[in-house]
Amino acid sequence: MSTAAHNPLTRVVKRSLDIFRVLAITGLIAWPLLALFMSIGHHSEEETWGVDIGVFSGFFIDLTAFTADVTDSPGVRDPMISGKAVLNIDTSSPRALYLFTAILEVGGIAGLYVLIQLRALFTSLLGGISFAPENSGRIRKIGFVVIAWAVINPILQYIGGRAILAEYSLNIPGIQLIPAFDVNGMAIFIGVAMIVLAGVLKEAARMHEVQTLTI
Repeated sequence: MSTAAHNPLTRVVKRSLDIFRVLAITGLIAWPLLALFMSIGHHSEEETWGVDIGVFSGFFIDLTAFTADVTDSPGVRDPMISGKAVLNIDTSSPRALYLFTAILEVGGIAGLYVLIQLRALFTSLLGGISFAPENSGRIRKIGFVVIAWAVINPILQYIGGRAILAEYSLNIPGIQLIPAFDVNGMAIFIGVAMIVLAGVLKEAARMHEVQTLTI
């Protein structure tokens, strides 16, 4: 039996993954039902959902709109401030709520798939099976999911942010909000690294099998 099977941390991680899997499935089922319940009970356009919808947005702030003397202030060279941030918006738009729910569901499904693969991997380790083609295949699948999510998530954020900001009026002179797009390069790198690691583990599993048959 492998060393990983005797390591207490392996069992702790396995149990933690069991809990996370249950929580993820519960959230995937409960959140759409909650969103549907809120939309059915929503009658007035003046009301809000009471739920902060996260929008990845770019912002521009023109300081001259607030005071004409800002350029004369010490340390101020450019009166225009810009950047990107996640803005929590409590809106009354049903479309915003549905888009927010859909984005969460897609992310939740991707996360659940990763949890299932990790759980299967640690179950195999607890069973004393370390060098197996199945384990390298699971790591490879996780790598592809990480890369896919790193590419798809910014697109969903941009589409959702554009739709939500179009229905959200911010009547403040000098402040402009626009949907932002930002690809997580580190996540793509991690996904590629996991695919490479899976290839190495697959070769190690093959060599282990040859050695076992030779003995």
